[in-house]
Amino acid sequence: MGVVIFNFVIFQVLPTIYGINPAELYVPLTYKGLPRSELVQALDRQFGLNLPLDERFFVYMKSLLTFHLGISMSYQEPVITLIEQRFPVTALLVIPSLILSTILALVLGLYSISRQGKIGDVAVSFTSIMTYFIPAFWLGEIVLYFFGFYLRIFPTNLAEAITANGHSLEGFVYWINLMKFLTLPILFITVISYGVRNILFRNNGVELMGSNFVNYLRARGIDERKILYKHVTRNAIIPVVTRVGIDIAFLFAGVVFIEDIFNIPGLGRLLVRAAENLDVPLLGGDFYVITLFAVVILLVLDLIYPLIDPRVKYE
Repeated sequence: MGVVIFNFVIFQVLPTIYGINPAELYVPLTYKGLPRSELVQALDRQFGLNLPLDERFFVYMKSLLTFHLGISMSYQEPVITLIEQRFPVTALLVIPSLILSTILALVLGLYSISRQGKIGDVAVSFTSIMTYFIPAFWLGEIVLYFFGFYLRIFPTNLAEAITANGHSLEGFVYWINLMKFLTLPILFITVISYGVRNILFRNNGVELMGSNFVNYLRARGIDERKILYKHVTRNAIIPVVTRVGIDIAFLFAGVVFIEDIFNIPGLGRLLVRAAENLDVPLLGGDFYVITLFAVVILLVLDLIYPLIDPRVKYE
């Protein structure tokens, strides 16, 4: 409920308080001899901007519950249609990145645990921490220029990637070219997002390696590699699973700048275009769907967590 109210305050209340009318951005100085004021009033009636805030809130709540999120002021299409068109693109970008970054975090984490305190462990831990603090929008521009424009390893334009001789590609060739276009942003997201999970896994693993039950396994003569890969990994990975759920929720919200940098027509880029045009229905709808997805993922994670860690039980 807090997110719903926040969404309404940002996109409905604040513009009203500061006297900002989005309809004025879409009205020319004159149209077919009609005065501009009449055109603005017509748009206000069309998008409900002339209603008092309390009435707007009830209309807003009804639209969220029914997923009739209104008509985009800039695209002149239903907001939910625009979101449905772009959601698969964002999913195709986020889900492979999440899988690859988790694998990378676990592999490097195991390397660090097995070489605790050595230079390899220090180098991996330092790199993981740095990926968390480097601004993605700044590094993304450098990566795109170097690998896309300078070395020309990856395509930089989606339209060029999925067309040939002016015709859209189809079938298997289409998907191959699309994935080639998405490879660079997927690898970029993988590198900048694995760090937290790597540090979490490494720290839990190091702590477990010094625990009593591991010392007991050593006393029984069990091989050190078997202890690490079978017993320590199984316990150290539990917090990482939790973090994966959090990351998949917030990656959908965090790809805004990445999609804009790499020219990817997903939810993030749609949100940027809506902000540039002050498209209130699209801004509110896009933000609501992204937030709702994050909340649902976190709720599902809470429900399945007892299956992951039997020590957790809900009364």
